[in-house]
Amino acid sequence: MRSTVIRNYGKYLLILPLIFTFVVITASSGCFESEVAHKVSFQNTESLQKTDTKDRSVRLGVFSMASPKTTMEYYQGLLTYLSQDTGLDFELVQRDNPAEINYLLETGYLDFVLVREDDYISGHESFGMDIIAVPIIHGDIGYSSYVITRKDLNIDSLDDLQNKRFAFNSYRFNKGEVVPDYMQSVINDSPDSFFSGYIYSNSQDNFIDMVVQGTLDGAEIDCIMWAYIVEDSEEYSSDLKIIYSSPPQLVPAVAVRPDIDRGLKGKITTSLLSMHDSPEGRKILRDLHFNMFVSMEHNTYVSYRDDS
Repeated sequence: MRSTVIRNYGKYLLILPLIFTFVVITASSGCFESEVAHKVSFQNTESLQKTDTKDRSVRLGVFSMASPKTTMEYYQGLLTYLSQDTGLDFELVQRDNPAEINYLLETGYLDFVLVREDDYISGHESFGMDIIAVPIIHGDIGYSSYVITRKDLNIDSLDDLQNKRFAFNSYRFNKGEVVPDYMQSVINDSPDSFFSGYIYSNSQDNFIDMVVQGTLDGAEIDCIMWAYIVEDSEEYSSDLKIIYSSPPQLVPAVAVRPDIDRGLKGKITTSLLSMHDSPEGRKILRDLHFNMFVSMEHNTYVSYRDDS
């Protein structure tokens, strides 16, 4: 059932403070070994009273996979489409920790979320998070992470990254994993002894800029961000290359809180599943580098997870 599809767009954003932070810390310690994963402080979270969506926007929660501005730009078309199609106002809520996204959905602050497979499974088991749809990405329900570098560097494999400067996706670090499974056979001891410097962050757009400019030698990028920022950018695509594609994981799930209003759930579900039927919807899907949204129940999603 697997096929290949669509390639599109490119955008970028340079954030100087992140580069400055990286240079200062790596110069002093060689890595971010003292950095601690983001903690979820429920004490500082807004008052989470469930309110009628007639009095407020419908809130979509996402884990920030890029800088806040780029993440907002990436989802803005989807929010606009849903608003026009349903007649409701939609608002994007970004968080740097996936556990907080689940918490905000459970407590009713969020109405629906786009979450990775592990967080959907956790939310379903702990409070009944309910899947309503999944995106098809490049004709598949699996997507990979890429390890990227510059074309002018003599780096063609994961082994060649030894003694180089590297950036990991902080999603994994927040889940308690130091290095991805696909790197464990290469990094025999620890990233401290393998890399000359490394960081964890969710600002994948900044990773791309830093690799191009030479602040980093390599980085871990989701295939969605690669497609969104690099593929149709002549500047980026001429400078960068992929040296490794990870085994696929399941695409993120669109899920709702279990006590969501049935009418609202129906509107969101219908709007997502019918996007590919209209020219406006197809354009938004292309911009997201999705083919379409499809209906999927929990047991079906889990069965794909178990087969992967």
